[in-house]
Amino acid sequence: MNSAVVDQSTLIVINIIVANPAIDPAPDGCLLIGLSADKPCDIGWIYNPADGTFTNPNPTPPDVAVI
Repeated sequence: MNSAVVDQSTLIVINIIVANPAIDPAPDGCLLIGLSADKPCDIGWIYNPADGTFTNPNPTPPDVAVI
């Protein structure tokens, strides 16, 4: 299982590793959050513990039509 390593103080994803948060310990000062195919996440994203979602702080802008 892939898991996000989230810094507890900033809630920013600092790494994605193969780990099971139910049995593997998180690094000091971090949380391990299990990921699934329907839960997109990447390094630098922000974790929201209230609803368990990840947000891309730099989303790709929508395509702009050229006239």
